[in-house]
Amino acid sequence: CTRRIKADTRGQSIPVILTSSRCDPADIVAGLEAGADEYLTKPLNARELLLRVNTIIRLRRELTRGNEVRGEQSRALGVLSDYSRTIASAESLDAILERTLAATAELTCSRKTCILLPDPEHRCLAVARSFGLTDKGDLEIRVPLGEATVGEVFQTHLPVLVATQDDAKSRAGGPDGSLFRQSPSLATALCAPECAVGVLVVSGRPDGRPFSALELDYVELICNIAAASLADCMSRQARDDARDSIVVGLAKLAEHRDSDTGQHLDRVTRFSVLLAQELRSEGGCYGIITDPFIRDLERAVPLHDIGKVAVPDYILQKPGRLTPDEMAVMRTHASIGARTIRSLIERVPGAGFLTIAEQIAFGHHEWWNGTGYPAGLSGEAIPLAARIVAVADVYDAVTTKRVYKEAMSHDRAVAIILEGAGTQFDPAVVNAFSKREGDFHRLARELADEAPPVALRRAEACHT
Repeated sequence: CTRRIKADTRGQSIPVILTSSRCDPADIVAGLEAGADEYLTKPLNARELLLRVNTIIRLRRELTRGNEVRGEQSRALGVLSDYSRTIASAESLDAILERTLAATAELTCSRKTCILLPDPEHRCLAVARSFGLTDKGDLEIRVPLGEATVGEVFQTHLPVLVATQDDAKSRAGGPDGSLFRQSPSLATALCAPECAVGVLVVSGRPDGRPFSALELDYVELICNIAAASLADCMSRQARDDARDSIVVGLAKLAEHRDSDTGQHLDRVTRFSVLLAQELRSEGGCYGIITDPFIRDLERAVPLHDIGKVAVPDYILQKPGRLTPDEMAVMRTHASIGARTIRSLIERVPGAGFLTIAEQIAFGHHEWWNGTGYPAGLSGEAIPLAARIVAVADVYDAVTTKRVYKEAMSHDRAVAIILEGAGTQFDPAVVNAFSKREGDFHRLARELADEAPPVALRRAEACHT
């Protein structure tokens, strides 16, 4: 009977005590080898039997509890190991925040987690990323530094544990009170070596079970890892933003060489982003348009005519019609711009937006049917970003007043672009334009120039 019980996986953990009048040592060994946990000989002593039963039950409970703890620790170690590995390779702030929240929720069995980061002026904290927060009010929380619960945690670097509903009620009046409406909940600072970079809030335990000491240790460990990664990422981001601002600033200086102040770059950038967003919403082969693509596109578009810095002033600012030779020189701005940006890429290999900028600078005068310049590319051989900017740039050229022409109407510009589908422009991009042309019209009015910049007329003349 014992052998059959122990042979079944469902019975292997069931304690078995054999009782028998046979007290020969060989019989006792045979019983124990069959899988029995105890062997008692008759006549039985009731007290001894009770003690043996209680001992076996206690040992089994401790063994089960130990296995559960070891299993939980093994699971937690796996989560922490995966988190440490993935956080080390995370390249963006969003990726760090997302992975931190996911690991925290898994290790603490919490339904709601969020990370609050300070604004650029370091005046208040706001929810930068959340898991499980659905209330709009929670997502729009703004907490002045040093105030309420999360502001206090950020300033003091000391965690706050809201253990009971009474604790939760006492914090309900603050601007962040809704984050602590359920107990238990926890707010912990994300502390880098020099300062706090944010606050992690954990709440929504499904059974209201208190946080264990081990779970609190897990959260502290995650916060230490996350804080270092966030501080490093923010430092890189600040450096990259400064570099990008310098590059874009140079592009604007090149655009305004004649001291006029048109908003051509801003308009073309906004138009291009509109087209990219519409193409993404349509899916299909343009599913490659992601949030990072749009961010890079937005930074890259202002560089589309940077090659004009190499065009002589007598051509760039010539009031009359350009000769064929002068037009040939003017058209070199596309390839010169691409080479200029290529030299930047070689010095700053991590600046992904510069790759798109190079594609745009070189290809935004190419035509879908292959009759454009500088290389006569056609169809999808023209980079997608360049095909997008081609439509945005022409719309701006047509609808903007210049010293040598009046601005055409929005309707006329729409007609010109629709007519160019399949010849000058990518038909899919034109289709996206037709769906957002109302937004183009609105932005054109909002960002209208007060006076026509002379330098722009030369870039626009190259469209024809």
